Amino acid sequence: MVVGELTQERDLVILGGGPAGYTAAIRASQLGRKVTLIEQAQLGGLCLNKGCIPSKVVAHAADIKQQMNHMSALGFSFNPTHDFSQLAEYRERTIRQLRTGVESLCQANAIEVVHGTASFLADDRIGVELGHQFDTYRFNDVVIATGSHSIEQDSPSVLNAEQLYQLSELPERLVIIGQDYIAIEAAMSFQALGTSVTLIADTFGLDPSLEKELRRLFKKQKIQLVTGTVTAIEADGEVTVTVVKQGQETTWSAPFLFQSLPRVPHTLELGLERIGVTLAEDGTIPVDPFGQTNRPHIYAIGDVTTGPAIATRAIHEAKRTAEHLAGQLADPTVPYYPTIIRSLPPIVSIGLTEQAATDAGHSIRTGQFALNANGATMIEAGSGFIKVISDATTTLILGIHMIGEGAVELAGVFSQALELHAKEEDVRFPVMPHPSRNEAWTEAVESLLGQAIHLPPRQQDVLTKS
Repeated sequence: MVVGELTQERDLVILGGGPAGYTAAIRASQLGRKVTLIEQAQLGGLCLNKGCIPSKVVAHAADIKQQMNHMSALGFSFNPTHDFSQLAEYRERTIRQLRTGVESLCQANAIEVVHGTASFLADDRIGVELGHQFDTYRFNDVVIATGSHSIEQDSPSVLNAEQLYQLSELPERLVIIGQDYIAIEAAMSFQALGTSVTLIADTFGLDPSLEKELRRLFKKQKIQLVTGTVTAIEADGEVTVTVVKQGQETTWSAPFLFQSLPRVPHTLELGLERIGVTLAEDGTIPVDPFGQTNRPHIYAIGDVTTGPAIATRAIHEAKRTAEHLAGQLADPTVPYYPTIIRSLPPIVSIGLTEQAATDAGHSIRTGQFALNANGATMIEAGSGFIKVISDATTTLILGIHMIGEGAVELAGVFSQALELHAKEEDVRFPVMPHPSRNEAWTEAVESLLGQAIHLPPRQQDVLTKS
């Protein structure tokens, strides 16, 4: 190993080049800090290279495939076939283009990018190893944004989330164990592309109205939904999963099993305990509202801290912490993080469910607008609904839950409504384009009062609960 002769002086060092890391680096540079970004693999992190982007490429292809029936109704005649290997090439090309974009942005913002594996030598020094080279850096501040990873199994037939979306051939059959957004997306995407999918899950943690519609869609899309307790997994060639429900045992086999398990933060190899940084039992790093650890110049953001392991949280925390480190008056308020599921059709859930709202002491109203009463949705042969929960006393919007095409795009509108503490009248007043799904959002709120224009009275009974 070749050790650098001198310890190099740096201002702000950021560990990890994923959404949290490169966002913090760019924002801090914009605000005048001299930034060194250290990444052990590829800029963009697991999210861009093996997670968020690859999975959404597959979901996009599945969505296009599902639209084929509607295309024939519009007068198009063709008999398309699907080449999964070509989709895999498109996936890799998209990843390369986005990664190149991140690299260019770092260069344009005068961010020094160092490749290698980092570990703390002291609370103001870090070592970086790359092959036989080992360099040391002394910093004024450091931000830990090393992200997380899925648990990797010994068997090549048992896949984690990253491995599932690195497949170059479409599996004939796939068993999925999981109830989170990753499991739902994978089940619907692979089934749409031609895989026979079995999904083992009891509940999905969504508002009951979404759960009911989701189960209907699984049946319609011919996804085998199995409930019960997994008692055994055997991986010998094919994978066999044993499930027990009410004393009855069933087995489900496939060439591959994808099990969506909790992610593991990348913290244990950083040497944090050596310098006195507190670690929780699950490996996450406790921080204050600005991301500061128990050591004054050491910060942590994204998946290495407690909270949902999602890119939106990582990006938000990156901007907040970078602004704080630049001496700005950063807002420590935790925002509403919407649950986004790229299912077929997509789902968004933000704010309180009915149960959570009543448990919190609200007297609530609920309104639900079916998208088959919306012109834009009918033109595209879509379905679904928007459900709104409000406080019956204050009229404050408490929660919004949608399943249907356009949900991902409307998620930002829903987030803004909750962040701005919108009341019913704030949503009802603005004019929306026609025809558009924005009108369905307005009518969902109008249905809280039984005043939706495109729903008959019997479908918008005003329901108040305490």
